[in-house]
Amino acid sequence: MDTIFLFQNIANTLQITGCHFGVKPAKWSYHKHHHPFYELICCMEGGAVQEINGERVDLKQGDWIVLKSGVSHTIANHSTTHYAFFNIHFDLDDLNVRSRLGAAPFRLIQAADAERTQLPQLLPELEKLMQQELASDKPMDMPSPEVVQLSLPLHQRLAMQAYVLLILQEILVLLENPSAAEDQSRHLVSAYEADMAHAIEERLTADFSVNPSVTDIAAELNMSRSQLSKIFAKVYGVSPRQYISRRKWAKAKELLVTSNLTVYAIAEQLGFSSVNHFSRQFRRWTGLSPNQYRHLPPQGETDDAGP
Repeated sequence: MDTIFLFQNIANTLQITGCHFGVKPAKWSYHKHHHPFYELICCMEGGAVQEINGERVDLKQGDWIVLKSGVSHTIANHSTTHYAFFNIHFDLDDLNVRSRLGAAPFRLIQAADAERTQLPQLLPELEKLMQQELASDKPMDMPSPEVVQLSLPLHQRLAMQAYVLLILQEILVLLENPSAAEDQSRHLVSAYEADMAHAIEERLTADFSVNPSVTDIAAELNMSRSQLSKIFAKVYGVSPRQYISRRKWAKAKELLVTSNLTVYAIAEQLGFSSVNHFSRQFRRWTGLSPNQYRHLPPQGETDDAGP
């Protein structure tokens, strides 16, 4: 008897808005700021001090730190030597990934834990990829004397995304292990918060064709709307409305690629008031119309979300 193993459909998008290696001199610092994306930093040489939501975190050589989107932080090199680092700002519309990354404002992974993974091998490979482009004879954009803007060809862009995903895989495995991070129990989600967030999520996604009322769900669960939003964002990393938007975005991409449903039928299934409303929203999500997205060649999947 023949056996066929089927994997689930995957229509997730990795969005990279900054990926760079840098070196900063002694006494360098950067003011308080925040990003709409997740941030991952590795201290490659020297050290730095992060102040995150008023808490000091020492970043030593070989340490990694993951910052939740929207978290205010500063960074400074107080030492007398340089600080070399890898840094990436990213978003990934996989809801399980977002839930894990959004479980705390930050997570520090110490060098000893990172050494037990593939991170020490993956990071040099990614750096080598960028150095190959630096060694080419092509002219490069240089917005400032300190910044070299690389424009990677298609095969290297795909390789960069592959390395980033492999790095994120190792990070997520470490975040599953409580021993991989410092004791940050005061930041972690309680069992009550996790249960409530999951109950909210079930109600939000029970029927995509109906746009749920956050106020009604809050009343049903005997909490205020603001309390509901706070708990949900703490667990899932986004507001309830953003979550629904992302789920509809992922579902729309899946239906466009894997089904023969008309754009009108997909819009109706996802609860949009009209096909025009759906098309406008889909273009805001991806930069493409639904029909343009449906007819993309396979390699176009990675670039649909835009910068």
